[in-house]
Amino acid sequence: MIREPAQAVPDAIANRIGPLRLLLVPYIACTKEGDYVSFSKPEGETHTSVWADLDGVTRVVLACRELDAHDTGFELLACVAELVRPRMAPEEISQFQRLLEDELRQGITGEIDEEAARAKQGLLSRSGRRRGQEFDAYRDASLVETVAEYMHGLWHDVQIRVGPEHLPLAQLRLRLDLVSRIFPPNEGYSVFDEAIVKNEEAPTNDE
Repeated sequence: MIREPAQAVPDAIANRIGPLRLLLVPYIACTKEGDYVSFSKPEGETHTSVWADLDGVTRVVLACRELDAHDTGFELLACVAELVRPRMAPEEISQFQRLLEDELRQGITGEIDEEAARAKQGLLSRSGRRRGQEFDAYRDASLVETVAEYMHGLWHDVQIRVGPEHLPLAQLRLRLDLVSRIFPPNEGYSVFDEAIVKNEEAPTNDE
């Protein structure tokens, strides 16, 4: 269920996060008193994942009763992306931010996933206010979702979604190229199909 996605996590990311222990449980209930593991479906609010740093070890808890194996694996990668974000260097974040600013200047409204899409739409509705906390919140959501999708692509082939609500292929490629330079894939893993890469690198004969 989680072995293959875990193996796809680049060592460069794993080293940033440090020791991590994973626990799979049926449900995670959320109450005023705190979060707790439940073996039956709670009536109130639930979480798909929670984590905490204890004694230098990050402990991640995943609720998997109502998720299939793929969704549980992706939830793990999403947690890893959330955990590595605060461990990234300011220059690494600035490089990603410059990509986002270019996308906004080009009028690109799509995004890579739902949370970043909501943050982007909120930002676009406030024309001329692309700095400050709102922009930072959008940048961080977009960065986390991009890193998660990068690892998703390392894990297995993924289908690229198209349409105005999704990120265009050219911008997606730029993002994944950047993340792959910051966190290179492990040996035996590749970001893009080798046939496509070889075709792009092949010289062309201009007539």
